[in-house]
Amino acid sequence: MNDGSAAGHSTADHMSEFTEELRLLAETLLERVEPVLRRAAADDRPEWDGCGWCPLCATAALVRGEHHEAVATIAAHGTAIVTVLREALAGVPVDPVAPDRPEPAQRPASARYQPIPVQIKS
Repeated sequence: MNDGSAAGHSTADHMSEFTEELRLLAETLLERVEPVLRRAAADDRPEWDGCGWCPLCATAALVRGEHHEAVATIAAHGTAIVTVLREALAGVPVDPVAPDRPEPAQRPASARYQPIPVQIKS
């Protein structure tokens, strides 16, 4: 006869264990994402010289570690959402996870974005 238990564990036990594992996974993910978002939202990085609206330029600025206004805005809102989610999972207010501050590396001047004028002759 099957009474819903396997090896002394009920379905409710398995569900509570599964729920706890999902909660721990979500907490770990949020703790790793928050510093990245805070770093992207920081204003202390070199300013992006390219356009301020195109997603390709925003991605390039993010990869290069430069400040892009659209990326910074999205990251600031993402940081707030992550903090709220972490507090909801913990049930109490939590301290924000700050990014590690590596020593700023000097980039050679040739690595910066340089606009190139293009003329189309017909």
